[in-house]
Amino acid sequence: MNKKISIKKKAKHWKDKYPLVEIKWYDICSDSSWHSIPALQTAKLPICVTKGHLLSQSKGITRVFGDYSETEKGDIEEVGNSTIIPSSVIKEIKKLI
Repeated sequence: MNKKISIKKKAKHWKDKYPLVEIKWYDICSDSSWHSIPALQTAKLPICVTKGHLLSQSKGITRVFGDYSETEKGDIEEVGNSTIIPSSVIKEIKKLI
């Protein structure tokens, strides 16, 4: 399982610097309803999927963004729809393009 993607820090175009990725990660699950002990012992963590441009993976944190605005030259001006995931809960990360 791949848990890290290399980023070309000196890439000329931002699409090479921030690759489009798909991240599968384990989410924390909380439930306030009543369960038997055996049911709770067999409960599974949900696997979530996030797709976006990989900004960084460092110090135990993976950062992605889904939206961006461009300058007239085609560079990224601002990013939006960001997700920050603890790297320790990542099951798999893969480059889409």
